[in-house]
Amino acid sequence: MALMLYPTVLATGFLALPTITSQYAQNDFWMTGILSLFMGLITVYTAVRLHELYPNENVIQHSERIAGKLAGKIIGTIFFLYSIHGTGAIVRQYAEFVTGNFLFKTPILLIISSMVLLASIAVRGGLETMARSAVIFTPIFIFPLLFLLLLIPDLDVRNIFPILSHGIIPVLKGTATPQAWVSELFFMTFFLPCLTDPDKGRKWGNMALGAIVLSMAYVNLFALFLLGQDTGDKAYPILVAFRYISAAGIFENLESLLLAMWVVGNFVKICVFFYAAVLSLSQTLRLSDYRPTVFPLGILAIVFSLWDLPSLSRIGIHNRYTAPFEIPAVLTFIPLLLLVIHHLRGIRKTRR
Repeated sequence: MALMLYPTVLATGFLALPTITSQYAQNDFWMTGILSLFMGLITVYTAVRLHELYPNENVIQHSERIAGKLAGKIIGTIFFLYSIHGTGAIVRQYAEFVTGNFLFKTPILLIISSMVLLASIAVRGGLETMARSAVIFTPIFIFPLLFLLLLIPDLDVRNIFPILSHGIIPVLKGTATPQAWVSELFFMTFFLPCLTDPDKGRKWGNMALGAIVLSMAYVNLFALFLLGQDTGDKAYPILVAFRYISAAGIFENLESLLLAMWVVGNFVKICVFFYAAVLSLSQTLRLSDYRPTVFPLGILAIVFSLWDLPSLSRIGIHNRYTAPFEIPAVLTFIPLLLLVIHHLRGIRKTRR
């Protein structure tokens, strides 16, 4: 579960977050990943607490028991629409990076369709197929980050100063996006009922959160020490960093490693989002099996990726202005509301 959650948050975050956060926090953007820890702790606690109250059920199933049948159906529909829209957005961002930096002449529809097809096959194969894929791909996703250590002779630690020269407000504004993406840890609600040892769910959810926060700080510091104030002007600061690596005439032109990291990480992330969308729809409609809906919903995800986000600039606008509100609203505040309703009903029953 932890190996699935790690790339679910960071697959797109490594490339996009340094740019977004530095535009707000300037040279203090390295703090934003650390501050997102608090939202992550709330999200993991909420997911695990709801699972403890309603074992063997995910949020779609127990929302009807907590909020009533009609409200539960509405919540299930919200989760479905968010997940399928998120799948399309992630696929489009993945395809834009590949076509814009590597496969210049390849039609973007081909890249999108091939990734959605692979994700659909994995999701149709079930959660075990996705989990085994994550066990293989997540280490491959993490490994290229170690090559950033080759940049140490070129880093300028003085870029971190002056610290908080503009106050804490710009840092808090920059934290809005990473703390929103950390809210995606709530997708563990779809995995907790399937764990062989559910009692370890909180532990490994928090370990995944800790690894995510440390990784964000690691990448942000390297981007800051290498690029300084220019980080916010780069579309993909980490791609610039990988192209800058040159050690002993052997380690050069390592952006191919970043491409491999991007592909396998996004595959896991797309599978998680797509699985959540498929399961949300099937359980909201009370279908006996989710598998027949996989490929039709895959086509819908392709439509969302092409229609809703027609260009890279629109993706950037969405990530900067919409995602910080959309993601926590669905994945943190709705579950928290369900938890509050459950306890209020418990208090009312006790008084009676």
